[in-house]
Amino acid sequence: MSHNASFLSKPENALRRAQELIAIHQPYPALGLLHECLSSRRHKTWSTTYEKIILTYLDLCLEFNRSREAKDGLHQYRNLSQSQAPGSLEAVIRHLIEKAEAKCRAAKEAAEKGEVDPVSSNGEGGDAANAASTGTGETAGDDDDDGEDGDFYGSGTPNSILLSTMSTDPEKVQRETSLLLPALKFLWEVYRAVLDILKSNSKLERLYHGVAASALRFCGEYKRRVEFRRLCDMMRMHLGNLTKYGGVGMTRFEETGKPNNKVRGWEGWTAEAIELHLQTRFVQLETASSLRLYTEGFRTVEDIFNILQISRARRKLPGVNAPPPKAKIMAAYYEKLTNLFWVSENYLFHAFAWYKYYSLCKEYNRSMSAETRSMQASAVLLAALCIPTSHADIVKNSKTGSKRAVNMSGSDRLAIQSTAEDDIAKEKMARMATLLGFHTREPSREAILSEIWARNIMDDVPQYLRE
Repeated sequence: MSHNASFLSKPENALRRAQELIAIHQPYPALGLLHECLSSRRHKTWSTTYEKIILTYLDLCLEFNRSREAKDGLHQYRNLSQSQAPGSLEAVIRHLIEKAEAKCRAAKEAAEKGEVDPVSSNGEGGDAANAASTGTGETAGDDDDDGEDGDFYGSGTPNSILLSTMSTDPEKVQRETSLLLPALKFLWEVYRAVLDILKSNSKLERLYHGVAASALRFCGEYKRRVEFRRLCDMMRMHLGNLTKYGGVGMTRFEETGKPNNKVRGWEGWTAEAIELHLQTRFVQLETASSLRLYTEGFRTVEDIFNILQISRARRKLPGVNAPPPKAKIMAAYYEKLTNLFWVSENYLFHAFAWYKYYSLCKEYNRSMSAETRSMQASAVLLAALCIPTSHADIVKNSKTGSKRAVNMSGSDRLAIQSTAEDDIAKEKMARMATLLGFHTREPSREAILSEIWARNIMDDVPQYLRE
């Protein structure tokens, strides 16, 4: 029989005993007692006492950076409360995330001031404190680490230790390692656990997307490139499961009145669900641009296209009156694309993104001032003029052409290879044009310039640019 069995007969007794242990500076026995109470099969009915227990439990986990225990406690409380008290589950999750984010900010300020954290060597934080760098620089983020928890665990390598000693301020690196890294690791684990818990819960869908947006901004603020990739993969898997097992047809109901889906807790796609997914992917796209992870940005474009396809399929269902995504939302999407394509030096699609953004703004923002309209029209024109001409590409290719002509067989092989590469490039451009909803599958400089003239965009361009 467990040593704590006498306290598990009533949750109130367990909570009182845990508070007594905390008062005499025995946090780990208190943590174990509360965990046994949460995982006990004796009680299956939720009560406010359980909410007090999980809050006390999570505060202890946060204090000593026990991310594994926090994750397990959240799962146990989810099983207990999600059907009986979903509001309590939401309050607990918000409490944990707000306190974990506040701890990260405090740790960052302490590291900058040169303070020492007495708890940094306790619990899981002590393991993380042995790492040599926070991974906030360019080098750590660009490594594809296959470890379970990204470079939070893999930054204690000889290379990272050597790089930390070469820093202009090695003492600051050590402070960040002992203070900031454990807090970052705990917060990252909390984000992952919460997203996994809420991935198919329609009642807490807004909370899921709020946490996802916070996690994406966390990756951008602390330059966590490896974690950003893994977060995108996780959210992509969640979206794929909802599409596959709780797809568009799930808006139709069986005779029993229950949704015909295979995902527990998911009540089907709604206009609000689609809008929330789009808004989250917009934050993801913005973060990919700020971290200069262009491949991940283009994969996000594909995710957005899939979500728009779900919206389009819903509108075709009989008896479903679902409006298309608002023009204002799509305008925000293309505005973010202009930045992604500019920093990735894809000037062709940068110009088309500006064109779509300008067209949507004119559609939904009827009160747009003449000055704003003129600025956007000028941006469309200048973006189109930034696209390299085909003649310049021919000249560039001709510089290497003379070198290839040395031997005919080699030249023939290179010509075939070049043709194949051109076909692949055209196919990629056509696919990207489809994903972005452009009016042509063969985008070109000439195509967008002709659109500018045909749509009378030049009327909004200042006179000095027309000339």
